[in-house]
Amino acid sequence: MKKHLLLLSVVLFSIGTFAQDTITGWTFPVNSGPDSLNANLGTTQNKSYDIRFEWESKMDTTVNTIFFYDEGGNYAAETNGWDNGADTKFWSCKFKAENYKDFKVSSKQKSETGFPGPRDFKLQWRLSKDTVFTDIPNSVLTLTYDYANGTLSNLPVPVTGQGSSSIYIRWIMTSNTDVDGGTVAPTGRSIIDDILVTGTSTLGTDEIIYTNRVKFFPVNGSRQYQVESTVPMASLTITDIQGKNIYSEKNPGMNASFNIDNASNGLYLITIKFTDTDKPYVRKFTVQ
Repeated sequence: MKKHLLLLSVVLFSIGTFAQDTITGWTFPVNSGPDSLNANLGTTQNKSYDIRFEWESKMDTTVNTIFFYDEGGNYAAETNGWDNGADTKFWSCKFKAENYKDFKVSSKQKSETGFPGPRDFKLQWRLSKDTVFTDIPNSVLTLTYDYANGTLSNLPVPVTGQGSSSIYIRWIMTSNTDVDGGTVAPTGRSIIDDILVTGTSTLGTDEIIYTNRVKFFPVNGSRQYQVESTVPMASLTITDIQGKNIYSEKNPGMNASFNIDNASNGLYLITIKFTDTDKPYVRKFTVQ
C-alpha cells in the first residue's frame, strides 16, 4: 500500500504543477562568493539577478549588506538595519518573464532569536516601466522567530502586461513593531529563504513539447526513477529545495535510470537539458 501511495503522490503532484515553469528562485546553497546572492533556480537570464534589501527612497539600489544565516549547513539571507522602516524598507527581487502568465510566489521569513526584527510584512509587485507597487492579495504576514507564520506557498501574483519589462516583487515591512511587540531596533534582523516564482507559458508550446518529449516516473512505486526522452539529453540533475545536488548525470542519452534511496522525504526538482535547445525542462516532484 505504501508503494502505491508514493506513486500516487508523485503523479498527483506532477499533474498539479506540470504547467508551471520555474521562472526564478533563491535557496542560497552557498554563503560566499560573487554569485551567492544571485538566483540559483529558474531561467539562465534570471540567474544573473540578486536578492536585495532596499529603501523606498533608494529604488533599485542595495543600501545594506546582506549576510547569511546558517541553519545547520543550509543558508538563508539575513540583514539588520530595519529600524524606522515602516512602508519604506523591503526585501526585493526582479526577473523577466515575457511570455508567461499565472505567476505564483513562495517564500518563508522569520526573525533571528535574540535580534527581534520586523513583525509585519506584505508582498507587492510592479513592472520596471511603473513607479508604483501594487499589493498582492492575501500576502499579509505576521512574523515570529520561526517560519510557521512567515511561509507563503504558491501565492498568486496578478502580473499582467509585462512584455519585456522586468517584474519586481518585494516583501515590505508595514509597521515598526518587532516580533516581540516592541519597536524595531537597528540591530533587529530579518531572514528570508526558499523564494520561488513560477508561471505558465502563454506560447502553448512548452507543455506540448515536454509532454511529448519527456516521461518521468518512479519504478514500481519505489525510489528508483526512470526518465525517457524522445531527443538526447545533455544532462540530468536532481536537487532538493535548498539547491543541494542529489543526483547528476552528463549525456544520459534518451534514457536514464537513477535511485534516490538516501533522499529524505520532501520536495525536489528535476532539471533536464537537451542537445537541441537551451531551455531546460524543470519540474517539481515530491518524495514520501
